[in-house]
Amino acid sequence: MNSLLKRFRQSIALHLLSTIFGFYFLVAVVVTVVQLYKEYEDTKDKFYKEVQTLPATFHRGIVDSVWTYNNELLQSILLGMYNLPIIVGIKVESIDHKMDLKIGAVLNEKNEINYYDSTGRITQQKEFGFGSDTLFKHEFPMEYQGSGFKDKIPLGEVTLYSNNQLVFDRVKYGFILILVNSIIKTIALWFIIYYFIKKYLGEPLEEFTTKIRNQDVQSPQAIDLNIHWTDTNELLILKDSYNQMIVRLNKHKILSITDKLTGLFNRLQLDETLNDEFNRCNRFQRSFGIIIIDIDHFKKINDTYGHQAGDQVLIQFAKILKTNIREIDVLGRWGGEEFMIICPETDFQGTIKLAKSLHQKINCFNFPIIGSFSASFGVSIYDNDDNVDKIIARADSALYQAKQKGRNTVVFK
Repeated sequence: MNSLLKRFRQSIALHLLSTIFGFYFLVAVVVTVVQLYKEYEDTKDKFYKEVQTLPATFHRGIVDSVWTYNNELLQSILLGMYNLPIIVGIKVESIDHKMDLKIGAVLNEKNEINYYDSTGRITQQKEFGFGSDTLFKHEFPMEYQGSGFKDKIPLGEVTLYSNNQLVFDRVKYGFILILVNSIIKTIALWFIIYYFIKKYLGEPLEEFTTKIRNQDVQSPQAIDLNIHWTDTNELLILKDSYNQMIVRLNKHKILSITDKLTGLFNRLQLDETLNDEFNRCNRFQRSFGIIIIDIDHFKKINDTYGHQAGDQVLIQFAKILKTNIREIDVLGRWGGEEFMIICPETDFQGTIKLAKSLHQKINCFNFPIIGSFSASFGVSIYDNDDNVDKIIARADSALYQAKQKGRNTVVFK
């Protein structure tokens, strides 16, 4: 120890280095303290702007989940938002109050802070610190815009909460970063450090950012990074966490557009597909057909054999339809015992041919427990219609005529 102190006292370079470092450190502290208030105000403004950008990303998912009364999807989306480092609380208030949900720190009617867990139940305060009891908020409306509605339908309001503690933390981080950078710039190894930071952190993060930016927002996929080491590290953990989030999001998306019993598309997805196909055909003067299929006397099947047998009939019926249509056809459960097939690039003859083929397949099939039964078919095609509702109305009318004729038949209109 004595020899090290002696060498330090005898070294001009070490004296100069320590003097410069000490002086620079003191100046950095004084300057930072003077600028701290302005930086806090600027950071809070940027922070609030970041919060304001969130509705552009999450509004559609929240509205769809509230519109379809999908509590599981709504809770998943809100948890994803709550896990963002700029959010401490979320409140969803629907007009009918059936989809109300609160997570994290939320202000009540008396402007007091209440704390809720991930399921929306009130809980104890989990975070403490300077500024944690001072919330600021951003509100945005939930408005549903569907293909069948002329105007937006108000569903309620979403309130996002953040607090001053997060702002202070960001200011504190900036303060420390300024000092660290000042110290690094006083030493000769800065270039070496910069090189390694860029190679082992900057390039992977840039690659990560580029791949995220190039993702298909409708169908995001897991990504891989070209990292220069194989040991577990923060970047690999970040990548794995991102990929796990993508898997969960895709799973929830599939659940939101799929009928739980049959595994087919649900009505919401059929409506969206119909609207897309109508717009495409209207633009390019193409044709498409739709087939609405109703199982004859399904109520009697339920009453005679029970609802479990009825569910099995729906499942097996869906399999027959699915295995006997084209790959480009879109099949879904229209509601109850009704199914719909959307047939792109199909004219009158093609749609009728498919409907009659399915009709024959169903008549020849022997269902377990109940034996055979029939179904009625209503068929229509796009014919320069003003809107998709007219095509559906013709198919519904054709289905009604099929039932009037004694069921177990195919009618086109």
